[in-house]
Amino acid sequence: MRTARISLLLGAAVSLCCGGSQPGGSVPAPREVTFPQTAAVRVSPARPGEWLLLFETLQPQLPITSPIRSAGLLGAGPGIVQRYDAPEGWILIDAVAHPSGDVSLLSLRADLTADYPLRAMVSRLGSNGVRADLELSRLPPPSGTEVAPAFMASLDRARVVAHGEDLFAVVRWANNSVQAYRLAFAVGSWVQKWAAWVEPPAPLLLVGIIGGGFDNFHQGDKEFFVYADADAQGSLHVGVASTEDVLPNHDAFFGENLLSQADPASFDFGTAIVTRIDAQGVRSFAKLLGTPGRNKLLLNLKVADDSVVLVGRVKTGGEPGSWDAWILSSQAASGQLEYERNIHVQDGDMFWDAAALDGGRLLAVGSTNYTQNPSGLSVSDARDSLALVLDSQGNVEKRIALPAGPAGRGNEAMSVILGDLDQVAISGVQNAPGTHAPVFSDAFLIVQGGHGF
Repeated sequence: MRTARISLLLGAAVSLCCGGSQPGGSVPAPREVTFPQTAAVRVSPARPGEWLLLFETLQPQLPITSPIRSAGLLGAGPGIVQRYDAPEGWILIDAVAHPSGDVSLLSLRADLTADYPLRAMVSRLGSNGVRADLELSRLPPPSGTEVAPAFMASLDRARVVAHGEDLFAVVRWANNSVQAYRLAFAVGSWVQKWAAWVEPPAPLLLVGIIGGGFDNFHQGDKEFFVYADADAQGSLHVGVASTEDVLPNHDAFFGENLLSQADPASFDFGTAIVTRIDAQGVRSFAKLLGTPGRNKLLLNLKVADDSVVLVGRVKTGGEPGSWDAWILSSQAASGQLEYERNIHVQDGDMFWDAAALDGGRLLAVGSTNYTQNPSGLSVSDARDSLALVLDSQGNVEKRIALPAGPAGRGNEAMSVILGDLDQVAISGVQNAPGTHAPVFSDAFLIVQGGHGF
């Protein structure tokens, strides 16, 4: 496939966004910032000219995945102006900024000796330094009897979404049930608007890396992740990986028949179950998406205008480079499929994230030019960052060139978002490991505004 390369750093005059600068405002100059010894796994817009980054210290795979994360606010200058951490004794999982400048954190606490081994807390940190914490409560099961906790092979099992000053939180509890919450913040206190079931308990499996260290692309704990985003109307869309246990348990709990769309005889249970919960907390529907799904790996869910977009990667053959980036778009209001595409750029392609542009287009980011053991999980040390502009049907319009770290190490664009003044921010990692390489990395953030592409 031939792709047009456009350098972010040269600032070629091709606009990815809608219309350039805002009335009464000017587009800030392009920025490129690096942060040694970490990875920037998520970026979200804060106040104009400010960005909140979720940093992660990469580490070898452990029997229980326990991410090492912190959040930092990047101001107008080159450095972090404020750091945010979980409460003492808790583990930071996710963080997001609000238009007011407040920051919300989601933290978990695991204690395998407790009666219930997992707790979840949201924290609000104001620009004035005031902090408010709220511990989330599990919903009681309709039957009255809660399923016992399972072995928690991964703590990377919760996400938050900002919707103005409100916050959505999605948590996979210790028995692997998934519940969603909407919270408001007023007069210095949290107010829970509603809580809703997303998935009932189900057994989940962890896949270990034999003889390896770093788990590229979350291959081992992918089933524990939850993905969420909100649309403009305040509806929450939540995605989980569909498996042999998750899908029938979902149907039995909600009285649905998504299993009829799968192929159990071929051990194929689709790729994702996506649930829509409206602004009042009423569950609208759930859809099984990405069928057939045996060779697909779900890595994110994003709302893009009136669509819900799933991204990840798909195995296309038996060679080391037989991986394409995968994207699926469905209607947010109904869940109806709009398109599904495998995107081939070079050997080994994948998407981490996507953001809406004008006219139904998307900017999708990830990694390319890697190889993987055809019969295992080992990924090559060398990888290139990938950023593609896709048209309204998911076809490639152009490739955006991103800066790279040292040769022979990994580069990945991991998060993309549109902020104020038509700015696009892309964060990720350079100098990162493959499966067997020394585990260290450097984070990067690129911000480009208006007609700067």
